[in-house]
Amino acid sequence: MKKPFQIIILTLITACGSTKNTTDLIADEKFKLCSEIKYNQLVTDVSPIGEKLIYKQNIHSLLENLLIQEKYLTEISKNGYAELLKKESRKEIKPEFIEKLKSDLGFDPYLFFPINSHSSCYGYLFEQLKILDKSSWQFEFVLAYNKFEAYGDLKTDSEYLIDVLNKIPENKFQLIMYRKLFLDLIYTNLN
Repeated sequence: MKKPFQIIILTLITACGSTKNTTDLIADEKFKLCSEIKYNQLVTDVSPIGEKLIYKQNIHSLLENLLIQEKYLTEISKNGYAELLKKESRKEIKPEFIEKLKSDLGFDPYLFFPINSHSSCYGYLFEQLKILDKSSWQFEFVLAYNKFEAYGDLKTDSEYLIDVLNKIPENKFQLIMYRKLFLDLIYTNLN
């Protein structure tokens, strides 16, 4: 009698855990889709579609790659980004860096780094799709980001921004869609 009861309890625990993982994967997929739609809309609104479209669609990866090449970003991790944010605030990233990016791309990508454009996708997941709730890391992330914005100066060395960064689980931070917000801030502050 004890053994079947243990099996039932173990099954229920496993089922609850897999439901959370499924919800998390759905949230990732829907966030990615929302982010891509918003970004593609921006790209088509700002410039002709055919002109260097592949660069525009991958602008965050290109910026990140150049940050790595120039040794400003040493690793793609929360620690690496925390150091990068500090370097930007201490003005350790040379002004020539932005000029090199513009030259490599053949255009000024300023409009393709809109601050806060991706955070509205969290609202979409909470309010419209009702995939996430207040117990999710995404909710904590949005709350921390709102506090960062409310502080007002949008400086990259803000303790509020570091708190935002720390709300993202390390495994999720490996997905570029969760790093775009930080890349937007870095580019905007450098430019």
